[in-house]
Formats: sequence, C-alpha cells, structure tokens
Amino acid sequence: MQSSEHAVCVAINDNNRAWYEMLVPFLLSLRHTGYDGRIAVIGYGLSERKRQILASQSVDVIDASSAYALPVGRFIEAAEYCARNPQIRKLALYDADIWFCAPPFDLFSQIGDDRLHACPDPLFCTFVVTPLIGERRDHHWRLVVDEVSARHGSALQAGLVAGTADAWARYAGHLRDCTARIGTDFQECFGIDTTFLHLWSAQGETALLDPVQNFVSKYGIHEAFDAGTGTTTLRYHGEPIRALHMTGDIRFLDRWRYYANHVDAALRDGVPFALSDGTRAQSDAVAARIAATDYVRSAGLTVAAATIETSAGAYLQAIDEPGGTMLIGSGNHEVVFTATRDIARLNVYVTHPSGSPSPLLCEVLVDGQPQRKGTELTAHFTYRIAPGTVITLRSTSLGGQQCNAIWRLREAPDMQQ
Repeated sequence: MQSSEHAVCVAINDNNRAWYEMLVPFLLSLRHTGYDGRIAVIGYGLSERKRQILASQSVDVIDASSAYALPVGRFIEAAEYCARNPQIRKLALYDADIWFCAPPFDLFSQIGDDRLHACPDPLFCTFVVTPLIGERRDHHWRLVVDEVSARHGSALQAGLVAGTADAWARYAGHLRDCTARIGTDFQECFGIDTTFLHLWSAQGETALLDPVQNFVSKYGIHEAFDAGTGTTTLRYHGEPIRALHMTGDIRFLDRWRYYANHVDAALRDGVPFALSDGTRAQSDAVAARIAATDYVRSAGLTVAAATIETSAGAYLQAIDEPGGTMLIGSGNHEVVFTATRDIARLNVYVTHPSGSPSPLLCEVLVDGQPQRKGTELTAHFTYRIAPGTVITLRSTSLGGQQCNAIWRLREAPDMQQ
C-alpha cells in the first residue's frame, strides 16, 4: 500500500502539559517506527502557535466541531477525515498518552476485514457501565458486559481504534445515534466512549488486536536488556510492545517514559515542538538564597551562578533540611558552585516530585565531567572535592516544558550500612 492510504490520528485540546507530555512523545516516537503515512491531530481549541508548529512538521490539523466533546467527538472527526480524503483506506485513532516503543509500525497489516479493531483490556472497569441510565439500563448492561465478554473474553480499550474507511463510516453512524440518546439511555461522563464501543462490539462489529498494539502495564511488562547494545526492549510474552499506553498510574514513571528512554533524540527532535526557546537568565536573588543555606555555607561552597529559564512558571527554591540543602526547581535551570576547601564526601541526590514530569536531562558536572540521572527514581552521586573544584547542577528539558527536579546536597548519605 502507498503511505497515503494509511492515516494515524490523535486528538488533543490546548493544554500545554498534554502537548509536551502526550502529543510530542506520540509524534516523535511514531516517526522513529518508520511510519510514513498521514498523521493528523484532531484539535479541540488548539492555539494558532500549536497549529503552525504541527503544519510545519507535516501534520494535518483537523479543527474539531463543537457539536461533540472530545471523548466521543474524536471518533466522528476521524470518520469524517476519511470521508474527505477518499484515498485513505485504513485509519487508526489513538489516545494521546501513548508512545511507540519498538519498530516496525505494523498495525495496519493486522486489519483484514471491515470490522473495527481494538485491543483487549485486562480489567473490566466500572466506567464502562457508569454511563448507562434509563429504562433500558439493564438491557444495555447485558450488551456491554455479557455480550462483549462472550465474544471477546474481556473488555475492550478505546485507546486505539483502527479500521477501514467503511468501518469508520458505519461506526460514526452508531456514535451519532448513541449521542442522540444522551439524557435518556446514557449520561455523559468519563468512560462513555468505551461504553459506545462496547455497544458496537455487541453487534459483532469489532475484532481484537494483539495487546502489544496498545499495551497497558497491568498485563505485566518484561524489560529485556541487550548487553551487546546496552538497550532495553519492553516486551510482552516475548513480543516487543509496539505502543505503550501511559495511563495515569504510570504517566510520569521514568522507567517506561518516552523522554527518559530517548533523552538525546527527544532534546534534538523535540525542539521544533517547543513553545519557547528555554533560554536561561542569571538570578542573583536565587543565587543569594542558595548561598545562604546552612549546608552550602558550612561545606565551603560558593555559588558562582544560578540561571533559570525565562518562561512563565519557572522557579528555583533553596531549603535547609537536616544535614543538607534541598533545591526544588521547575523549568530549565543551572547552579554552579565552586569549592573553597576540601570536601571529604559530597553526596548529590537527584529526583523529582511524584505526579509531575521529571526533566529530560539532569546532570551533575564536576570540573566539566558529567554524570546523568537515568530512568531510576532517584540518582545518587558521591564525590571527593578539592579546593577550586567547580560543581554544576543542570536541568534541561524542551523550552516551556516546565519539568520539575529536586536536588539534595549532603555530607552524609541518606542510608548507610
């Protein structure tokens, strides 16, 4: 098939965190699979700046109608995109919080008929039935739960739905019928898109994809390390996971996060998607606050410079803690210390607040020699410092990304045996 016959779509609103933490990893990792078909973003109120960025990266922008909210409307928009572009034979619509772990992109080769294709869900979540209301609730419950379980042995995920143009056209008709019954048979709430997919499945209109095409961690991920290349492949039953769904419970887990596993590529290829340039500027006030902390003063460290990203929301705070100094920062930042005396043992810990994104790159440089934090939750570096040594703490992400870092400088380690 020619690449123009395939389309990959994803929907997103104008939230900046979703842009950086969902859409950018989705697009960058999709490119790395070798996929060369159409890519379209279904935009719900996207800013002109974001629209221009996407257009410059050869991504189609679909202006979503206000007639339907994103959870269900994106499916109708995808079907209409097919209708406007009759050369498209197969289309896949993904959730935005997915990244592509391993080439090749082979999804479309798995679609062999005119049913919609989706992945099984290891859990039958209650949100599948929560939207059901009204006199026909019990009937719809049996369809959504019992009939789908009988056909597929599990629930379905709406995070990836793929099919032919004809399958999409028929599904859009089903969705329009369902949305017309919101208020009588259905209530609009989280999970309604999955409910409608299950009702379609109960009519025999769906087929299962391999779980690796839209993988949720609840299945269990095997990290296969290749000692020869030094790379880790995420696998399920020996098969490389094609697309990993970064659900809320693992969204900022660096061990499986796109950015933490592809740092250099993300910093290089993500630049065109950055909403600002990430430039840092010297802050004398921050430098003074760091220099005034108890441990920095007692250890014989002077603050040569403290620079912070000029984007809105960036900050760097210094806090005394028992036995050390803690720095908490958001946005790109760098602190440069110079040692005025011997430090027998300088412990540097690097981590990030739970529930927020960590920087793409956290480095400790001692006289220019860097050590990086990897995918671990907390990195711990230990140094013996001579007078005149320059110690640099540097946090780098895409401009405007507003990732968060915690640095801890201590004489004694947290735990010692």
